[in-house]
Amino acid sequence: LERISRVQDHHTSKFSSKELIVRRGQAFVVTFSGIEQPEQNLTFIAETGPKPSKQAKTQATFGISSTVSKENWSAVLQSTSSNSASIAISSPANAVIGRYKLSVQSTSSGSSSPATLGTFVLLFNPWSSGDDVFMSNKAECEEYVLEEFGIIFSGNTHHINSFGWNFGQFQGDILNICLSMLDRSLNYRQDPATDVSHRNDPKYLGRVLSAMVNGNDDQGVVLGNWSGNYEGGKSPSSWTGSGEILQNWKKSGFKPVRYGQCWVFAAVLTTVLRCLGIPTRTITNFSSAHDADGNLRVDEFYDASGNHLERGADSVWNFHVWNESWFSRSDLGPSYSGWQILDATPQEESGGIYQCGPASRNAIKEGDVELDYDCPFVFAEVNADRMYWNYDPATGKKTLIFSKTTTIGQFISTKAVGRDDRVDVTSDYKYEEGKYNNNTLVL
Repeated sequence: LERISRVQDHHTSKFSSKELIVRRGQAFVVTFSGIEQPEQNLTFIAETGPKPSKQAKTQATFGISSTVSKENWSAVLQSTSSNSASIAISSPANAVIGRYKLSVQSTSSGSSSPATLGTFVLLFNPWSSGDDVFMSNKAECEEYVLEEFGIIFSGNTHHINSFGWNFGQFQGDILNICLSMLDRSLNYRQDPATDVSHRNDPKYLGRVLSAMVNGNDDQGVVLGNWSGNYEGGKSPSSWTGSGEILQNWKKSGFKPVRYGQCWVFAAVLTTVLRCLGIPTRTITNFSSAHDADGNLRVDEFYDASGNHLERGADSVWNFHVWNESWFSRSDLGPSYSGWQILDATPQEESGGIYQCGPASRNAIKEGDVELDYDCPFVFAEVNADRMYWNYDPATGKKTLIFSKTTTIGQFISTKAVGRDDRVDVTSDYKYEEGKYNNNTLVL
């Protein structure tokens, strides 16, 4: 299949691939030569994954009809000439994304085997109102799907720095690498057909990719290193873009690239999700809590002389970078749709592996920590209380010295739409200290 002439209608013209790349829920036109009476005698077959099936929605067969179907794949005759026909092919807005093979079968010729027309890649479509990732604001679509350059914030609460990053989601082989990430996930290895059938769902893909961007469980993309010794790899601060990292991962035979820290994991995940069509941005949280034991607190221990004790796994990071991706949450209800937090930095296991999210940002703000996925951990990152304890090793007794309730989760930042400015989104994560939330005083 050649690239269609109006590929910019699909917002895929930035891809450098010669392969046809289109978005779901939207027609693309294929022109055939040597066809007579196409409406009577053609059946199309679109299929993806290792075991295509109609039941799993990884295979569709459809003839030529007079109107586009919103629920199913369809083909509508656009125009005919003496020896050719142009046919508009449409996928439903909730179709499985990925690489498809398109075949056609002529029922009039008596031939039983379909002829392969070629392959195409189907992506999420934030410009289509029926898609889970639909984003009504066109400027935000441009920024969070099509923008290849970004600004990431770092530093601490007293001094916020920023640096540029080349996401490069449209570079040469990046789309192929992103698709291969999906095919190397633990989910795919365990049950390929079921995994592919779930690739219509951004929350499923976001969670899978949050695991695949770190190399902890699955030979994923980046190996984390916070030791200060980066022998055998590159210092995390020396990377300036995702393209080199993703290409190195492929060139090495899919061995984790050394080394990354939080902003590298978040930047690479931004690249992959934007490439697949899910609106995504990086978020920096200053004074970010790492609540290792799930009690929504950060506990610090001191002896009777005031010396800090290395006890307990909780910590506070000067800054931490994660992702927000935009999609609806049919599993939770419309009030939890919108920005969803995903985090590829390996901090704590979730479901037995290092993955995090998608946690609804609205759920975090409202304190709905019982919801899937990983809401308590993300809530603690921006809301944990810091508890300072006196600990007596002889008796094991701990006594609370004092606590701080307002220091965690400061200056939560992201890049402005269309500008390099910092936007503070702290109020989207939590109510102002001392304000009321559902008639409860937030302290």
